[in-house]
Amino acid sequence: MAAPSVNAEPVPIQLKNGDTIHGEQVPEESNDSITVVIHPQLGRLEINSDAIKPKEELPAWSSTVSAGVVGVGEDGDDSMTLSMNASSRYLKNADKLVIRGGVNYKTSRDKGESFAADTEKGSASIRYDRKLKDTLNFFTSGQYDYNGLNNVSINTLKGSFGAGVPVLKNESTELILSVGPTLQWSEGGPDCNRDEYCGNTYPGGTFTTQLNWMPNPSFKFNLDNNLSVLATESEAKPTNSFTAMIKYFPSFNSGLFTSLKFESIYNSVAVPEISNTVTGQLGLEF
Repeated sequence: MAAPSVNAEPVPIQLKNGDTIHGEQVPEESNDSITVVIHPQLGRLEINSDAIKPKEELPAWSSTVSAGVVGVGEDGDDSMTLSMNASSRYLKNADKLVIRGGVNYKTSRDKGESFAADTEKGSASIRYDRKLKDTLNFFTSGQYDYNGLNNVSINTLKGSFGAGVPVLKNESTELILSVGPTLQWSEGGPDCNRDEYCGNTYPGGTFTTQLNWMPNPSFKFNLDNNLSVLATESEAKPTNSFTAMIKYFPSFNSGLFTSLKFESIYNSVAVPEISNTVTGQLGLEF
């Protein structure tokens, strides 16, 4: 019986007939026609390439859509909340593109009064990463935020580029830190004309933390934090956006999920400066 090679690596090999062979692959003896493995009981095996089931290649594009609606009525006081989110990701070779968008609207009324908007928010973002080497990415990104109830800075647009470092990457966890220069423009709101920052564009620097964690197939956790410091004429003005989301998949194969999302935005050149949102949704990954 042949002894395993020192350089051999354990692999499961799936055959077209449905069988799986577990053994230690011998790369130096394998080629395009045959794969050589050392089986713990059968010894050295030469497996024809035609008999091996090709590995399924994951599609480059994947998408998610989710929505939530809540209506409440008590003693003539009524409220309704609508939230929707959608995202698409392209991942192939060294390229990664992520596009996201969402809306959150809430309206309510007291007994005998008309409905009025309590929350009127929307956002859209795009980020492209190009892998330069295992420890370094180049990224460029754009972010648009809308808050229709702001007194200053209803619309905020931010663009950034720089370097991303994959600090941790394995089957269950991905942690990426990114840093680079940024530009931010904001406008809109009843008090915009009287505000010294509204309607202007400011340069600055940005630092982003992205964490994706899947402890098991039923749960996914995503965290995204973007801290920026803007250089205005008078002083440095910080901004920060933080998003955390947890998804639960009742079935491993359906793609259906429930989610809980918390979003917090601090913008020192807007009025009000702080905006927090919590939403629960049902969604589908495909």
